[in-house]
Amino acid sequence: MITDKYLQCLKELQDNPNIEIGKYSETNYYDSEPPSERSLKRAKNELEEESIIISDKDLEYFNFSSIVVNWDSLLSLRDVMLRGGFVFNGITDALILPTDFWKGGVSLAPDVSVPENFKHYEKLGWFERLPMGVDDSMRGCFIKEEGDFPPPIAFYGGNGWYVKLDFDYHKYMELLFQNYGFKGWQYFYIDIVKEIPRLDQVLDDMRVAVKTLPLLFPDKDWSYHQKRYQSVLEKLGRTE
Repeated sequence: MITDKYLQCLKELQDNPNIEIGKYSETNYYDSEPPSERSLKRAKNELEEESIIISDKDLEYFNFSSIVVNWDSLLSLRDVMLRGGFVFNGITDALILPTDFWKGGVSLAPDVSVPENFKHYEKLGWFERLPMGVDDSMRGCFIKEEGDFPPPIAFYGGNGWYVKLDFDYHKYMELLFQNYGFKGWQYFYIDIVKEIPRLDQVLDDMRVAVKTLPLLFPDKDWSYHQKRYQSVLEKLGRTE
């Protein structure tokens, strides 16, 4: 169950003496208790009105709707500071309500009508982001469409750039908790190309992660991340 994976992630963060939880402005809220049957039924009906069908099994993901966790490393490492966390949006809000989080990234005022060439952004409904104080421009998003839940998903990296992911929402949530939501974890699971905006920042986020994670969580195997980072550098003709 995905709730168990979240609780394990939270416990490992709370038990880690090298991690401080709750430093930033948003209030942490850890409760993953399921909503009432009445509210779940209402949410399911609201989605069905938009021709989105969600299974009873996937209603478990509503457990995360109010969760806010933010953390940062207490390790004293020169030029390295790893931070992370996650803030969840309600599934019905993400799939039904209009969103404008992307407008600042494309220099579009909130009250301006959306030009035709920007309409594709309106398909993005964010379901998870980093906390304020870390980088809340980075978000996991549904690509809204009718049909069975979950729809395809994308990673929005800020500045109007996003990429469709080749794995689904269920896998995203598993990876999120496996990686403790550290800043930039998604970069290790997408194709890093030179056209990505702020490429130097992307590579630095990866560098910080591979340097810090083995020290923060020495009992976990981070070899995938280290190999992935090295392969990205080689592909781009970069060095550390």
